Amino acid sequence: MLIEKTLPYHLMLQSTLKNKRFSLQFLPEKMQLIAKSKKIEYKNKNLKPAYIIDIIHNLILKYYFKKENSFNLNATILKEKYGHLYNYYIQYMVDNKIIELQKNYLKGQNSRVYSICDDILGGEIHRYKNVDKILLKKYINRYYQFEIDSTDFISRDIKDKLINDLYSVKIQYDKSIYFLENIKNDDISVYNRNRYSVESINDKHIFYHFDHYGRVHSNFTILKTFIRKNCLLIDEEETCEIDLPNSQPLFLSKLIKDSQTRWVNSDELSIFTTLVRNGNYYQYLIDNLKLSGKAQAKELTYKVFFGKNLKNSKWDIKFEKIFPTIHHFIKLYKKEHNDYKVLAWTLQRMESKLIFSEIIKTIMIVNPDIKVITVHDSIIVQQRHRDFVSSVFNSKIYENFDKK
Repeated sequence: MLIEKTLPYHLMLQSTLKNKRFSLQFLPEKMQLIAKSKKIEYKNKNLKPAYIIDIIHNLILKYYFKKENSFNLNATILKEKYGHLYNYYIQYMVDNKIIELQKNYLKGQNSRVYSICDDILGGEIHRYKNVDKILLKKYINRYYQFEIDSTDFISRDIKDKLINDLYSVKIQYDKSIYFLENIKNDDISVYNRNRYSVESINDKHIFYHFDHYGRVHSNFTILKTFIRKNCLLIDEEETCEIDLPNSQPLFLSKLIKDSQTRWVNSDELSIFTTLVRNGNYYQYLIDNLKLSGKAQAKELTYKVFFGKNLKNSKWDIKFEKIFPTIHHFIKLYKKEHNDYKVLAWTLQRMESKLIFSEIIKTIMIVNPDIKVITVHDSIIVQQRHRDFVSSVFNSKIYENFDKK
């Protein structure tokens, strides 16, 4: 679930939430008649259009973050939020081809699994100001505390700062929209999620979410790179983005080194580590595997690191040619933990520790007035703070990856 924020940090947020009068939400074109209705009569029950739109809004938002059209809808959570008629809302959406059932409930194993219908995601998506007082009250009463308590990977004081600083950003709206209109025909899904984020930032409808693996997701993490690097201001000042080059390969090199495994050839690891530390890893893949460019090199890396490593995978076959024992380590690590997703979770937690517990923590201690916006392995700050923040990055990378 994702929502909003703006004294101490937590008091600023609470004040902002109390002044909230509506939530800006997705409204698929197919559902515009629902938005205009005062109530929906369904199976002798009166359903609230605001609830139906709230449900689809949150599903679309999750889809844009996870890029997976599959959702577990837990009956207990639905009942708490939408009341005892929750199952009527879901069935109404199924009957009207807004969502569809993928997998039925199986006691002790899984909740019902639904997906959003294709014509909902593929059509125009407009905006809806959801003014339902019950929904707003539940968001205000539960959202902030839930986010603060939901994970231990990021400490309370850092979470407070991260949430508060999101509200210091102003977006150059016209410039951003002009860019998006020029890429609209390339991918309607990319266009829709970016347009919504631009509009939300512009209207100070900030959403954020701390996941279970130490990452922070917000309006800014789903923005196209061009917009992040060219259209954001912090307190009316120009910004810059400082990142960790090839961060996932970088953390893999540390994981291998810290594990003291005997399965990885030392010379091979030395080459791999040098490449990722110098930022030459992707170019090395391009040159040695005859890849078309960085995008393909990244695709290969993500498929190998975070995929199932099937024998006939073309990406695994290529990667194994140049890093055979590291490829073996990747497979063994996933097999040992009996889950092919475990490597992704491990590397994300390592990334979280470095970014939040070390880099941002140092910034807060040395210069607490610097405002930071995180985008996974990068930090957006005012341009005038570039040199200082870069020096913190470099010192922490040295301590973690180079110091003997």
